[in-house]
Amino acid sequence: MQKPAVPGIDSEQAKLYVWVKALETKVNMLIKELDLLKNDLVKKNLDLRKEVKMLSTDLLEMKHTQSLSAERMDLVIKELKQTAGVEDVMTLKKYIDFWNPLNFVTHRDLDRAIERKLGSLDEENEEKTNKKEKHLPFI
Repeated sequence: MQKPAVPGIDSEQAKLYVWVKALETKVNMLIKELDLLKNDLVKKNLDLRKEVKMLSTDLLEMKHTQSLSAERMDLVIKELKQTAGVEDVMTLKKYIDFWNPLNFVTHRDLDRAIERKLGSLDEENEEKTNKKEKHLPFI
């Protein structure tokens, strides 16, 4: 057996001293590992808090966007309710088909037709007058 390194200490005490030193080394290693885990946990906690904050901000933005979309849809629905319905459009179609606007004449066309008609009436009147004069006996 080895003699104790420190004079005046027996082998039992030396064994106890070695055992305590080994425990101290192991405890120090565990403390280092615990600090490492603690620092890692703190870092991950901070990262998670940042992500939760970003998600919260994104969620609020999405809610705001959804609210704006709902308001716009309500406005569109309100405006659509003010527009003509199917029955109104069908009634208008019936009247348009009845009136047939393609056969309408312009003022210019109407003036020309009237002038032609008046011209032809004048010619007919002249012809009638000429015929009457021809058929009248001379006095």
